[in-house]
Amino acid sequence: MFNKLYDNCFKTELGTVVTKVKEENGMFWHAFKETIFFKESGGMQSDIGMIDNHYVEALKYEDGELWHLLDTRLEGNVFMSVNLHERFRKCQVHTAQHLISAVLGNVYKVKTHAHHVGDEENDIEFDLKDFNDKMAFELEVLCNGLIRDDLDVTVTYPSYNEALKFVAKEALIPHMDDDIRVVKIGALDYNLCGCMHVPSLRYLQMLFIVGYEKTSKGYKIRYTVGDQMLDSVKKRYKVLDEASNSLAVSHIYVNTGVNRLINEVKQLNRDVVVWKHKYYKMLAKELAAKEEDVIVEFFDDIDQKSLANLAQYITKEDKKAVVFIAKIYDNMQVVVASHPEVDFDVEKVFEKIADEYHLKGGGNKELKQGGGLYKENVLEYVKQMKF
Repeated sequence: MFNKLYDNCFKTELGTVVTKVKEENGMFWHAFKETIFFKESGGMQSDIGMIDNHYVEALKYEDGELWHLLDTRLEGNVFMSVNLHERFRKCQVHTAQHLISAVLGNVYKVKTHAHHVGDEENDIEFDLKDFNDKMAFELEVLCNGLIRDDLDVTVTYPSYNEALKFVAKEALIPHMDDDIRVVKIGALDYNLCGCMHVPSLRYLQMLFIVGYEKTSKGYKIRYTVGDQMLDSVKKRYKVLDEASNSLAVSHIYVNTGVNRLINEVKQLNRDVVVWKHKYYKMLAKELAAKEEDVIVEFFDDIDQKSLANLAQYITKEDKKAVVFIAKIYDNMQVVVASHPEVDFDVEKVFEKIADEYHLKGGGNKELKQGGGLYKENVLEYVKQMKF
């Protein structure tokens, strides 16, 4: 038998009596003579609320009873209170799903495959062969028109034969005469459903089609409605407001401000490349001025590419060889390079360092480089090498 207290979504307070209690891991499952708490089913989420000022931790059906999990044992008369805002929001979402499915079912003769509820938006999957922006706009206009028309949403308990006039026989099996529950939206929709709903479409306030996407079964349509839509708009408006203030532009020009910022960052990156090039050219001249034929240097403020460029700046202009070591976080990069006219075996020197410190890399007879885990003694090791 259906709980007819679910027929009124605004019924959120109830005095009732404890009938059974079961302890489980220090918590207590309670069954009551009557309950207004709805347990998740049919695509609608569970109610949240209190019983005698104790939060209802969970709900479950077992042995024909709806059990309520509390942190204490209750006895006798109790008072139930369901969070009205959360229930109303969930009822809006579920009734909106019925509305969208009914409209698409009547217009395009399609079936609903699945319905998923989210915090900020929901989706319904249909066996649509095609769906586009024009159809999404028309769906939104039709739904909001019916919301303005304020069609009644009614719950009835028809007999098997009465329901058979509107519902396929297969859908009614294994229902019996006393457990058929139907939710109707005006003359638009007649649907078997055990969930809770708003009493008429005006309570949906407004519906927005967020988007759609192709799936293996058809199309998934994303929507938000009523209080959920308002909450979502508030969150997005706050983010938009913060971005607007940061960019010093009005809301409608945020995208322009973002593009301007992106272009400025690109230009700054180009400038950084130019200045890095100039800096390492200058550093190369300073290092090349040293008396040694083989320049050994350690760096902890250079990236891998710049290290190789610095080596090339020196060995292409000056008859020098270099062994550069750079610490990059917990790793190191080693570059060995030489001017073609210098008697210096780049490959042999690199391979010796690579074997000692397990470096991986490659190159040619004029420049080889590789990397591996940084070791504290690598600089001393290189300085003791005989080139």
